[in-house]
Amino acid sequence: HGACGLWGLLAAGLFGNPDEGIGGNGVFYGGDQLGTQIVAAIVIALWVGALSVAIMLPLRLVGALRLSDEFQDKGADLMEHSPSKAYGNKAGETVA
Repeated sequence: HGACGLWGLLAAGLFGNPDEGIGGNGVFYGGDQLGTQIVAAIVIALWVGALSVAIMLPLRLVGALRLSDEFQDKGADLMEHSPSKAYGNKAGETVA
């Protein structure tokens, strides 16, 4: 989403054609929309970064972003997803 969204944002500043009637003002058509699009990309990146830190940092501080050692040792598939139901084998059996 990030890379393609950024390309879409910048492409409007490059290829926006004023003759299309949709408000285009791209650099390839003599316009100056690219600068506005770059500023918008920076603002979006800062906004997403700030919100990500605001959400992820508290989760990290309380230890909610990592599985316990028991989960890691046994595997999340076994501990969380019930492979005996998902794969049709009994607990402890291996599937060949």
